[in-house]
Amino acid sequence: MRTPGRASRANAMENNKQALLNGAKPGTSDDSKNDIQMVLAKMMEEKHTYTYKKLVVPPSMRSIYWKFFGFPATEEGGIITKVKIVCILCKTQIAYNRNTSNLRMHLQNKHAQELMDLETSSLPTTRQVVSQDNKERKIQKKLLKAGLSPTKYIYTTNTDGTVQIDGDIQFVTDPNISLSNMEDDIAIGQPLRVMIKGGSGINGNGQNVAFLMSEDNATNQSSVDVKTVSDAIAEFIIMDLQLPEIVEGRGFQRLVATLRSPCEIPSKNKLEEEIIPRIYDNFRESVVSSLSCVASPATELALTIEEWQSNNDESFVTLSVYYQNTGEATLECKILSTLHAPLDWEESHWGTTIDSLLLEWDLKVERITAVVVSTSRTDLHTALTNRGLTVIPCLLHTLQVCAQACFENPEVSSTLAKCRSVIGAIISHPGALATLTMQEQLSELDEGSILLDYPAVWISTYTMLEQMIARRNMITSILEGMEGIDQEMFEISNEQWKIMEDIVNVLEPFKVTIMTLSEEKMPLISLLKPLLWQLVSSHLKVKETDSDTARTFKESLSDMLCDRYADYNVTLLLQIATTLDPRFKAMPYVTEEDKSVVSTPIKEMLTKLIQEESGDVPIKTEDEAVPSKKSRVSGMEFLLGGLCPTKAGMPAEEKADLEIVQYQSEPTAPLDYCPLQWWSKVSAKCPNLAKLVSRYHCVPACCAPPSRIPPDVQIQYDTKRATLPPHLIDKLIFLHGNHTMQV
Repeated sequence: MRTPGRASRANAMENNKQALLNGAKPGTSDDSKNDIQMVLAKMMEEKHTYTYKKLVVPPSMRSIYWKFFGFPATEEGGIITKVKIVCILCKTQIAYNRNTSNLRMHLQNKHAQELMDLETSSLPTTRQVVSQDNKERKIQKKLLKAGLSPTKYIYTTNTDGTVQIDGDIQFVTDPNISLSNMEDDIAIGQPLRVMIKGGSGINGNGQNVAFLMSEDNATNQSSVDVKTVSDAIAEFIIMDLQLPEIVEGRGFQRLVATLRSPCEIPSKNKLEEEIIPRIYDNFRESVVSSLSCVASPATELALTIEEWQSNNDESFVTLSVYYQNTGEATLECKILSTLHAPLDWEESHWGTTIDSLLLEWDLKVERITAVVVSTSRTDLHTALTNRGLTVIPCLLHTLQVCAQACFENPEVSSTLAKCRSVIGAIISHPGALATLTMQEQLSELDEGSILLDYPAVWISTYTMLEQMIARRNMITSILEGMEGIDQEMFEISNEQWKIMEDIVNVLEPFKVTIMTLSEEKMPLISLLKPLLWQLVSSHLKVKETDSDTARTFKESLSDMLCDRYADYNVTLLLQIATTLDPRFKAMPYVTEEDKSVVSTPIKEMLTKLIQEESGDVPIKTEDEAVPSKKSRVSGMEFLLGGLCPTKAGMPAEEKADLEIVQYQSEPTAPLDYCPLQWWSKVSAKCPNLAKLVSRYHCVPACCAPPSRIPPDVQIQYDTKRATLPPHLIDKLIFLHGNHTMQV
């Protein structure tokens, strides 16, 4: 039984609902929009517990599945609420959405035998008695208008229990529903669907209109909406890398019900066990098909292996493949697999895993130009090199390792800890934060709000230091004015301020490097050599004005960058890729000796490629016809053929020289021009060299695509990925990375 207070609130809500249906202003004659907003808010927030004595099914419910369900009713048979129905077999409460799909789903999941018996015993309906159905509906509506309650039910079950109803309102946003003869649209057994129609805001025209959706309209919508809504929710989870349990949140459920009503939200289990695996299987088939289309020996590939940590500090690696479609000036990327990689894996474990992955995706080692790795695990490097693969450190990971080495310096580490404590004290003190915000506005600072860093992304720490330096005077005065804190604990010394400035100045070129990478359509390894040379020879060059701290950091960073790319095979590959990039072909940063070192292997590879493609036969033009059979010897050839012997085809080595000279004679491409597009236009002049170029221009400079390089995106992606449950990591990362592909 309901308490008197709760009953009075329920009666008041029912009166307000009826007032809404009648077009009146709920509770008062005042026509302000605040009234309707208060009523809706009250109806949504309140919860009501009802005690029922019977479960009943009105005559309008014709589906056979109603045999095992009913609306909560009083001892006399009056329906208490139509928002929820109750299963008579297990007392489970189910939201009533004016369709029977969720009824049958419940029986299928919980009472399979009863469902089978029910469907077996029910004779198929041969025709629909439309006129009789409409007649009965009109009778029911007349009874409702007259204030009478139908007493006849097709099913009545004597059982008691309680049901709790949230103040759920399902908003209708269908503009096609007619507002005329609203009472005729009301059918027995419908939960309340409210639509507020107005000009601006909730009632811009000064008139509140509320109505119920028609039963036919809702039924027709629900028959097509269930799969559409489920797939849309699954796509939302995939594209935004959300957790499937988000569908169990009340806020999410209210949002979906508000945007689209009626609809059925799939459960967490259905998403994890049915919907996401189905989408994954479809996308996997498409990726396999895409890779099979580029399976020719002429198509070169590159792999990336990115290591990352989950929230429970477990290590995972994600494998991706890069390739260029024939005739297209774009670089394709497909995420293939993500797997758990324990820290105790040795070279043999990695070797077995690599072999298995290559076999699974039908990737041949001889077609892989290089593997870009975002990890420092030497056993993985060894396993890759033992298979004849060139391993190139990811540039983003390299910058992270170098910057992190600076932050781990004892003096820098203590300074960072002090910065974090100061920022934490200010943002958690309302008065101090308000003062800082006001002073920021007066000073018109270009930098964003001061934020704590996310150490796993080094540039967030760099940004935090930048923000601290820009607000030095503000922070000092605010800390002095804060009461109730230990001033010595939060005081930043002049030496610590100097360390911040040195770190920011030293790492600024790294920040510019990241900005450069993010601006590229696809940063290729041909960028690495110029960027590294510029960093080492210019930006990290020690200056006389540098402090001892800055000098030490510059020397250390310069050595680290050189060491990470010091392997001969890596250096040669980077130099060849850069030489074949039309933006950098002049190579102003290398000596003549270096140029000769790289020109020799380029010519040798090009000569071999020409020999494999056409031997020493001259390249035929489109006008030259290839005879299908031996032609008749002409009189001129018979008489004078011996005096004018046919010249042999041009040697492959000469062709290689000609194409290299042709490439060098072409204008240098602008720095912001895509090298893939440049070669697409020049390939007719240098056809063989263009094929050789594709071998090197399929390798990215870093594991992350350009869209993930900006710091805020890095942080957002890392935090979402780290929360994924282990059993869904492979599928969700695969789908998220490949979701733009049409299937």
